[in-house]
Amino acid sequence: MARHPLRTAATVGMGVIVVGIAVAAVLYLWLGSYAPLRTLDTAYAPGPGIGTDVEPVPGSGGRPVFFPTAGRTRFDTAFTLRNSGRFPVTVTGLSKSTPGPAPWLGPEELLATTSSIPSADPGDLLPFGTLRIDAGDTATVVVRFALHCTGATAGAPDVYADAVRLRYRYLSLFTRTQTVRLPFAVTLRCFGGPPAIP
Repeated sequence: MARHPLRTAATVGMGVIVVGIAVAAVLYLWLGSYAPLRTLDTAYAPGPGIGTDVEPVPGSGGRPVFFPTAGRTRFDTAFTLRNSGRFPVTVTGLSKSTPGPAPWLGPEELLATTSSIPSADPGDLLPFGTLRIDAGDTATVVVRFALHCTGATAGAPDVYADAVRLRYRYLSLFTRTQTVRLPFAVTLRCFGGPPAIP
């Protein structure tokens, strides 16, 4: 006995709807986990107040390590971001770390720069608004680290930061925070000063 044409059309229509919903859900999940921001390994610069710039040492993951001079409460570093994804993104800011007991070091503020090359020179710095980076494009930003040694004891270990959490939006629907690995590490040594340059 043949099926009624309307029943067949309804079955096909329901199948198409179910497949469409499944595809939309997978696409939404993929877009929701989109993490396109990367840093360039060779395009960065420390700001003033660096005590020592140590070339890659064991445990640094092959990255140079910046030691700010003793007594500083802030330290700026410039780096170049790359949008390695397929869609433009707009960087909207920095996800700040919650300060902990001393010694403590963490990203505090994102800044813009007027320099055409990576530079954290104070004369080049501007307040950060938003920054659109097209697919495959790059842009230089500056992150300001807060440094806290007050209350640290002589036996306190060195602390370091080698990543920042950046907030961004894309496709007018999604807002995310991505941990971006820096091409360097910043290490705070509250006692003994930075190591000597070899």
